[in-house]
Amino acid sequence: MKHQSIKVILVSMLLLLTAQMSFAGAIHGKKFKDWQGRCQQVQNKDFCFILQGFSADGKKALMITTVDVGQHAKYPLVTFRVSAMLDDSKEIQFKVDKNQPIGLKAQCTEKECSIVFPLDKRMLREFKRGNRGIIGFIAKDTGKPVYFPVSLAGFTKAFNTLKKS
Repeated sequence: MKHQSIKVILVSMLLLLTAQMSFAGAIHGKKFKDWQGRCQQVQNKDFCFILQGFSADGKKALMITTVDVGQHAKYPLVTFRVSAMLDDSKEIQFKVDKNQPIGLKAQCTEKECSIVFPLDKRMLREFKRGNRGIIGFIAKDTGKPVYFPVSLAGFTKAFNTLKKS
């Protein structure tokens, strides 16, 4: 009887480990139209997110957009990473399709700027129903507006898979 209990415990632990691996595997490396899933080890835990890159020439990324569900207690977080060409003293605008824009701020280092905002109920609904987002900012060197697109094709499926991972 004791031998059988040990077997049950070992099988249960194996199933639990397999289930945890399969949740991360459900998103890592998967493509969802214009989005893809990734997982990284952070302090011995899988940290998963969805991402999309934008480049004008198909080679050098001008912007990376990520969405994750683990960093904020209440809402998923969207992060736009762009080169330090952005004037972080000016407001940044983001909007989905013809919806109302939201104003954002950037945190910049010498190499890149990060624009982070919570995907609240309104914005999540717009991301799921929308076709395209646009982020607009003022370039530091020219003082002219710059606009980068964010495709929302595949976002809903990618996001739903991310929530399960």
